[in-house]
Formats: sequence, structure tokens, C-alpha cells
Amino acid sequence: MKKIITLFALVVSIFACSVALAAPIKNIEILGLNVISRGTVLSYLPVETGDNYNNQVSGQIIRALYKTNFFKDVEVSQEAQILKIKLTENPYIKYIDVTNYSNKVIEKKSLNQILKTMGLAQGKIFNKRQLDKLIAQLKAVYASQGYYGIRISKTIKIDTQNRVGIELSISEGKVAKISSMKITGNRVFDESELLNLFEIGQADFFIINYFTEKDHHSKLALDAGIESMKSFYINSGYLDFKVNEVKTDLSEDKQSISINIQISEGAEYKIGTIQFTGDLLSHSIEDLRKLLSFKKDDVFERKKMMQSLQAINDVFANQGYAFSDVKVATLENTSAYTIDLNIDITPNKKVYINRITIAGNTRTQDEVIRREIDIHEGGLYSSTELNESIEKIKRLGFFSDVKMQVSKLEGFKDKINLHFSVEEIQTGTVSIGLSHSNSTGASLNLGVQERNFLGTGNTLNLSWSNSKAARDISFYFSDLYFTQDGHSISYGVFSKKLDASELELDEYKIDENGFSLGYNIPITKETRIGADLRASKRDITCGTTFSDSDHEPTQCASEDKTELKLGLNWSNNTLNDFNFPTKGQKNNLNFSLALPVADLRYYKLGASHKSYYPLKNDLILSLKVNLGLAQGYNDKELPFFKRYYSGGPSSIRGFDFNSLGAKYIGSDKAKGGELSFLTSASVISPIKFIDDSKNMRISAFVDLGSISENASGFDLDELRLSTGVAFSWLTPIGPLGFYAAQPLIEKSGDKTKTFDFTLGSSF
Repeated sequence: MKKIITLFALVVSIFACSVALAAPIKNIEILGLNVISRGTVLSYLPVETGDNYNNQVSGQIIRALYKTNFFKDVEVSQEAQILKIKLTENPYIKYIDVTNYSNKVIEKKSLNQILKTMGLAQGKIFNKRQLDKLIAQLKAVYASQGYYGIRISKTIKIDTQNRVGIELSISEGKVAKISSMKITGNRVFDESELLNLFEIGQADFFIINYFTEKDHHSKLALDAGIESMKSFYINSGYLDFKVNEVKTDLSEDKQSISINIQISEGAEYKIGTIQFTGDLLSHSIEDLRKLLSFKKDDVFERKKMMQSLQAINDVFANQGYAFSDVKVATLENTSAYTIDLNIDITPNKKVYINRITIAGNTRTQDEVIRREIDIHEGGLYSSTELNESIEKIKRLGFFSDVKMQVSKLEGFKDKINLHFSVEEIQTGTVSIGLSHSNSTGASLNLGVQERNFLGTGNTLNLSWSNSKAARDISFYFSDLYFTQDGHSISYGVFSKKLDASELELDEYKIDENGFSLGYNIPITKETRIGADLRASKRDITCGTTFSDSDHEPTQCASEDKTELKLGLNWSNNTLNDFNFPTKGQKNNLNFSLALPVADLRYYKLGASHKSYYPLKNDLILSLKVNLGLAQGYNDKELPFFKRYYSGGPSSIRGFDFNSLGAKYIGSDKAKGGELSFLTSASVISPIKFIDDSKNMRISAFVDLGSISENASGFDLDELRLSTGVAFSWLTPIGPLGFYAAQPLIEKSGDKTKTFDFTLGSSF
């Protein structure tokens, strides 16, 4: 009892003392401010005038002001009911410089944003903890990119005005290179197949590795590869796949690293039962099953399942149900290793198009774009027609990018707006001056070439050029939408003079004048047929060596001058882009006949095919084939200037322009031939190591082909084969291409050319 009384007395005395020490604050005096305003300090204080002051309040004030990071020293006292706060400000930042870093790991723009976010910018109060945090963050960024030897030194200078200058010097060191990379625990898939899922790994062939830097370690790339491997296994039916451990062993000098990824594949799951529920509308279950790319007892592949759900969704979307909801519920049977599927369909309401808007077309008229859109305002929504419309707009070749967005109309659940945005490219040139071509040499040019004349989508070519090899004056106009049904018309006049000796051909000259008229109509959305008529008069002058018995004595002595040629053509185009397609095909068939009402008698039959197939890692496989057959009729020869020639940029690269095929006796000039066969395979890649390279591509190619002097004399011995690399750049003046090629199959006497360039063509 006595202890309780003593404790109670002690508490009462402490309380009495605290009350005695507490006194109301009549005024607050703040000393030592230089940059920070008095109002800012007051806003952080936990007291104001009129409040009582005691030791507890003093501690609260000190903690609150230190928490702002504005001050490095705070003193609090009270005299005659005046609260005195003496402060020593942290210095403010005069400048901060980060030097000796490369944009390869961190860009200047990103660094400036980090500095701003962390309050380490000019005029901000200096906070040493934030600076240390910045250094730690930069080291982490470098380490994640494989720069484990990163060192950052700091220099802090404070002047007499309490301003601080901060200098950070980065010594990046060298990126750690992958000495070995292994995957263990795999039974189903080969290690090499799994390693190909990673962008990093052991070094490629040293020339390729110089560009790809595949052996440069990056934690981000490693993590991305592991996620790709997980997706690969899950998409292949191995739902229990796990990455057990990722072991990395960094060398003492931090220059090399070995990686060992241990995995557990688990069991392969197969498809169990498949059910359909919800509102199927008029679709039968059997019809919906046909849209699935899998069936019961097939291996469960998530990618196929998602593609099948999209196919079902498209069926409903093409009927106007833009917001149809197709979901799948999966039930996993871990004992039987099967996955039961329940596909539930909710069509929701039919949706109609309210408005279609177009943006980004500063030169191209709206109508040029709208006529390629197969869906109209007031019509039902159709996802297939919209996707086809986007590809049709891309195939025009007027835009580098085409995007479409769907937005709901506020207050209407059954109406949407479509917004198309395009990014225009240069489609025409005005040329005045000198140019150079490896085929025709130096040329004086004056002309206009425009595929989108005045934004109408029409083509206008008006040119005059003069070089050693050729003089060309021509006018050509094509109206792609001559009628509302998409019929097109073209017409032109031309005057040409050619000196063949300047084109690596033999000694003859041709002076030709004429006109052309064409008409083309659509058969389907991707297919067109057409006809054209070309009339010309041609004077031929043969050199003495060319008109002798070993060359072309009959044709050089002939008085045939006039030609009236009828051409028929069929084309089909499903490419998804004009300049750099990634998928689709383009096929052409054409037949031309020099009508017997004029002097010349010959025909030409040609076929061409291009196709593009997407591969892994943004690579594209391109295949091209061209076949040509030409012969005379009615006992007349095929004119020598209508023969096919081969070699050079547009045929078999690695060989000189127009140099392949049979040669004239006693000459190195090619005769040309009646039969032409050309094919090419390329693997095309975007250029990832160059910033802003969306208009550039690089490729590795193989070219194969031959020219046969006679249509019936195709000889495998005349085949030529070459390989090489090519670069294409869509510049403001048109596609620019370079290539380096090496012949693999050549014959004695062939003229080779390992490097060349072209202007006006792309892959």
C-alpha cells in the first residue's frame, strides 16, 4: 500500500511539473532561413501561436522539420513565451553533371527524367540520401544489362552561398559475356530448340555476333527468355512446367558469366471434353466445332485455343456483334492429365457504325482512303471487313502506318465510331539535275513522278531524261477509280532513244515513238484483270559488227518498224503492306501479242509470284519467282530487243547487268533469250541496333536463275546461283537499296559484280 501511494505521488508531481513548464506560445521566431520561405516552415510545424509549449512539443517540431529533408540542423527553444527555431538549411543544387556514360544502357532523356523525379535538379534542395539512392539505382540498371564492373565516383562542392555542385563520373567497364549457357532437366524438347527462345546466349559466328551481341549478358533479356520458355511449354500442353533454379556464375574479373537453367517439364496434358454454352444464335454446335483447330484427345495448346476462340468471336463480330464475349472455362484433371473445356458465348447487342473519321492525311484526300474501307456509316460492324480495309489502305503505298480505333457512342449501346489514323510518306518526286544509275550511267533529268497526284490516288509520271545510254520523254497518267466500281484507266505517250552499247549489250540504236491505253477492272477485292493497247513506230540502226553474219543480219536488214501490241493481265494481291510486307502474296499473269495488222509478230507470256511468311524474332521469309516466255510467230523472229536478259539488281545479284546467257560469237555481249527463269529467297529483318529504323530493312538472300536462248532449249548448265546481303531504306526520295553478293555457281567468261545499288525498289 505504501508503494502505491509513493508511485501515485510521483506521477502527480511529474504531471504538475509538465503543466508548470507548459506555457502558451505568443510568437514564433524562425532564424537562419536563406532559400526556404517562412511560410513553408510554418506549414510543416505541428504547433501554432496560442498552443502550449513543452519538451514533448519541442521534439515533435524537430522531427517534423528534419523529415522535410530541407535542413541539416534544427534547434528549438522558448524565451518569454516566444518559440525560437534556429535552422541550418541544406544546400540547394547549383548544378548536377553525369559524365562518361553511353546511351547504350541509359539514354540522356531517361536519366534527366530520373534526376527530376528524385528531386536532384538545379534549384532543388540537396538531399544526400537521394543522391546515394540515385547512385544505387544507376548501378542496378547497369548490372541488369550485364555491366557488373560499373563504378560511379561522386564529387560534391559547396560554395560560400550554400550552393552545391554535384559531379557523377561513370566508369561503365565492359559488359559480361556469356561463356556458357545450358538448360538441364529437359526430356521432350532439345536444348538447342529451347536456347533459341532466348535473345542472349553463347556467341554466334563472330561477324553476326558483332551486330547481334548475342553473348552480352542482360538480366532483363534472361528473364524475358525464361518467360518465353514458360509460354512455349504451356502452349505445348505442359501445364506443370517449372523453372526450378537459375544458376549464374560470374567470374572474378566480372567479364564472363556462365548460366545454368534447371527445369522440370511435367506431364503433357490433352484435350478432354468440349462443350458449348450460352446463346449460339443460329449457329449449330457442329458448325462451331469446325472453327476449332483442335479436337478431343489432341495435345492442349493454349495458342491454338486462343486462335479458335478468336475465330468464333470473328463469326459473331462479322454479323454485327462487335462486343460479343467468348470465354472458355477450363477444368484440369491432374490424374488423367486432361483439360475439359466449356466455351460460353454471349453475343450481346448488334452494333452499327455511327461515324467514320480519318486523321493524319494532310495530302491524301479522305475519299481516297474511304473508298478502300469496305464498311460504311450506318452499316453493321464486321471485324473481317475492317481488317481487310486496313490492309487495302496499306497496299496503296501512300502511308507508312495505318491504325484504327473503335469508340463507343455515349448513350448508345448499339453504335460505335471508327477512327482511322494514317502516317503519310513521300509518294512522288520532282527531279531537276543530275543522277546516276549503274545501268544507264550519268543522266540529266527533269520530271515529276507522283503515285498520289494531288492526293487523289492517281498516278502521274512526266519525265525527260538524257544519258549516254538513253533519252526518254514520256507522259503517263493512271486513274485508279475511273468509275465508282473501281475500274481504272491509264494512258500515255512516249519517245525513246536507246544506245544498247551503253547497256552492256551489243551495238544497235533504237528510236521509238508511240502511245498506250489501258483499262483494268476488279474481279474480287484482291483480284483484277485488265487489257492495254500499245502502238509505236521504231527505227533501228545496227552497228557494223552487230549486223554481220554472227549477230543479227536478218533483223537489221528488215524494214519492220510498226508495232501494235495487245496486252492482257491478271493480278492478285493479298500483301499486308506496300513497302515492307510481312505476310501475303502477290501474283501476276500477263500475255502480250504484237497484232498482225502491224509489222512485228511476236508474243510474250509472263508469270510472277511473291510471298511473305512471318518467322520468329520479327524475321520474314520472302520467296519470289519470275517466268518469262517470248517467241515470234507467222515465220517471223522474236525481235532481239524484246528478248529477256539477266544479271544485276533486279535479277541475279552478284553478276553484271544484262551479262548472262549465250554470247555473240567473238563478243562478250549477251544475246538475250526467249525463256527466262528467276527465283529468289530472302530472310528479311528490321534493323534493331539503329534508332528510328522503321523504314529500313536488311536481308540475307539467295538468287537462282537462267536465260535460255531458245524456248525449247532450257539447260540446267545455264543456271547461276548467288548469295549475299542487302539493305533497303525508304528515304524521302524513294526506296534506296544496296547489296553485296557472291556468285556460288558461275561459268568461265561470266562478268561478276559484288556490290551495287538501286533507287526505286525495295524487298
